[in-house]
Amino acid sequence: MTQLRHALFSIAIAGTALLPSLVNAQNQCDIDQSIAGAVDQIQESHQNFSYSGTFLKESSGSRNFIAKSHAAGEELGELDYLNAPATEEMQSVWAPRGPAITACELSAVYSLHLEPGPKVAGRSTSALHLRPRDGLRLGYRLALDNASGLILKSESFSEDGKLLERHEYASITVTPKEDAAAEESVTALMQHLDIVGLPFGYKASLARGFEEKALFVSDGIAAATVVFEPLPDDLSPGEGAVRHGATLTYSRGSVVSGTRILVTVIGEVPLAAARLIAEAVRVAPSR
Repeated sequence: MTQLRHALFSIAIAGTALLPSLVNAQNQCDIDQSIAGAVDQIQESHQNFSYSGTFLKESSGSRNFIAKSHAAGEELGELDYLNAPATEEMQSVWAPRGPAITACELSAVYSLHLEPGPKVAGRSTSALHLRPRDGLRLGYRLALDNASGLILKSESFSEDGKLLERHEYASITVTPKEDAAAEESVTALMQHLDIVGLPFGYKASLARGFEEKALFVSDGIAAATVVFEPLPDDLSPGEGAVRHGATLTYSRGSVVSGTRILVTVIGEVPLAAARLIAEAVRVAPSR
């Protein structure tokens, strides 16, 4: 794994962070207003609340206890792997703000259902079920904090309904953002790119700081980082993929206009979606 790909991996694992909504756009479709409100609350939660806590991550037979902290309105957070080797303890997590999406747009690619949820970390929740309408995204079951909209528990499911990964907070402290601080840390949206050929419902944005080497692609729930590198001379064009829990790493080597390029898609997406994303964006950095 190259240094760039390692630096951007934290973007891909933030796939459950929703993008900001459009004002009053929920009236564009016939959707239950409680679901529309829940979607809006999720999208606003990272801007309106600071939090710190410890959660359990279960993935591919492994169990990790992770401490996470995030300041309201900030893009970067910190993860501390409490039972990992010393060299893997700390990670930064980037929760980017990208193209706007509404609950109506989300309902075009997921079947949405909201019901009372279990208590998580001692807090009351609502359970939001997202069942994909096609084979280009995973399924999710989210437990949303009723007070803040923060996701306190998430479960990711494969195309055949198999549980791939589970995150659940054991303890968490949530603090509302003060109004005075809201004006001091306005987060700029990433630049949206109109790329032909992306899977239906997905939108692409430049990965700020890596504009010539990476993109961020998301449908509002499913998310992936796309990294561009020169294809090494000792590698032939082709593809390869490996999944760890909900996260897929898919690489494709190609020759585009005489240039050897390696495109890697890292995120919570099915293989079919990763292939379409790689094909659609493989020449995007040069545009």
